[in-house]
Amino acid sequence: MEPKLTSPSVVREQLASLGIRPLKRLGQNFLVDFNLRERIVAGLELSPGERVVEIGPGLGAITQGLLERGGDVHAIEIDHALAAHLVGFFGPGLHVHEGDALEMDLRELLGRSGKLVGNLPYYISTPLIAAVLEAKPSVAVLMVQSEVAERLKAPPGSSERGALTLLREYAADVEPWAKAGPSQFYPPPQVSSQVVRLRVRPSPVDLPWAAIRPVVAVAFRFRRKTLQRALREGLGLGPGEADAALRTSGIDPQRRGETLSLEEFGRLAARLGQREELPGGAGDAPI
Repeated sequence: MEPKLTSPSVVREQLASLGIRPLKRLGQNFLVDFNLRERIVAGLELSPGERVVEIGPGLGAITQGLLERGGDVHAIEIDHALAAHLVGFFGPGLHVHEGDALEMDLRELLGRSGKLVGNLPYYISTPLIAAVLEAKPSVAVLMVQSEVAERLKAPPGSSERGALTLLREYAADVEPWAKAGPSQFYPPPQVSSQVVRLRVRPSPVDLPWAAIRPVVAVAFRFRRKTLQRALREGLGLGPGEADAALRTSGIDPQRRGETLSLEEFGRLAARLGQREELPGGAGDAPI
C-alpha cells in the first residue's frame, strides 16, 4: 500500500531519505493536508483516462490523487532528485518531464483537451499563469499566492487590477476554489495561498491578444498617469492623437488603465491598430 503523501511525517521521512532540503528559491513547500489535496483534485472533474498536466508535483501528493482517479498524468518537475523519485515511486503509470515548466510546450503536453493543475512557485507564478492561459487547458486548478489570486479576479477600478487580470479576462473565467494557510505545507511558507479554478472559453473580444497586449502593457506601466499621458509617453503619440484615439473609442482621456474593462481595451487597441504600427516601448511588461 502506498504511503499517504499528505502526511507530515511521511513527507519529512521521504525528504530525509532523498537527502533533500526544501529550497525557497524553487518554491518547495510540500502539501501536507489531505482535505485540501482532495479539494484541488475534485476541481479538475477528472474522468478515467483524461489527460492532466501537473506543474511542480514535488513528492507527489496531488499526483497520487490524480492517479487514483485514473488520470493520464504528465508531471513537470524541475528538481532532478524529485523527478527521479517520482519515476521510481509511481512507476510507468506516471509520465515525468524533468525541466522548467516555462520552457515546456504546455499546449503539446495538454493535447486536444487536457486539464492542468499546479502548486505554482511564488517567484514565477505570473509568467506561469500567462503560459497556462496561452496553452488553453479546458480547466486549470492553480494554487497561487493570495495577492496573485486577487489580481486574477480584480474588477475595473481595483488597485489590484493589472495586465495579468486582463489576460485572464480575455482567456478564461475564474472561480475562487479554496484557501490555504501556511500550516498546510511543509515547511510552512511565510505567505497565505489561494486555490483558483480557471475555465478557458472563447474571448469576449474579437481581437487577438497580441493586438491588445501593447496597449494593456503601456496602461499599466504608467498606471499612475492618465491614459492620455500613458499613450503619449509609452507609444509616442502626440497630445491630440492620443486624445482623439481615446475619445473615438468612447474613453475619457483622463481615466487610468485600471478603470478600463477588457472591452474598452479592445476598442482602443482596434482604434490604434489602424496606425501603420505601434511605436516601441509597449513590450516591456511581462504579460
